[in-house]
Amino acid sequence: METPLIVTLEAAFAGLTFLPWCAWAHNSLNPKLILHADHVEYRVLRTRTRPYREIAMVDYRRTWGTENVVLEFRGAKATFIANTGLVRRTREAIAFLDRQGCPLSARTRGLLLPPGA
Repeated sequence: METPLIVTLEAAFAGLTFLPWCAWAHNSLNPKLILHADHVEYRVLRTRTRPYREIAMVDYRRTWGTENVVLEFRGAKATFIANTGLVRRTREAIAFLDRQGCPLSARTRGLLLPPGA
């Protein structure tokens, strides 16, 4: 059994799938992202869990000193956006999600490639 990965976050946001850079809620006091062997646990306003099979896409977004892992869920209009603050943390979380079989966007997959590849 794989040890859960507790991802340190600077902030978490609830976004909308159809407005990628828009968030309707945020949490910088006690955000949460824990990647367990069979499910993801996350918090913006309240703690939620979802099995990995419900993740429709993992995306990566970066702007003005933020490093964001974006989780889109099947059948949901809301996204979970985790600002890890560091590209190293982002890569670690994305690599874990990739090992769990979550679909990655091309931009996200590119983040896992070695530099210059």
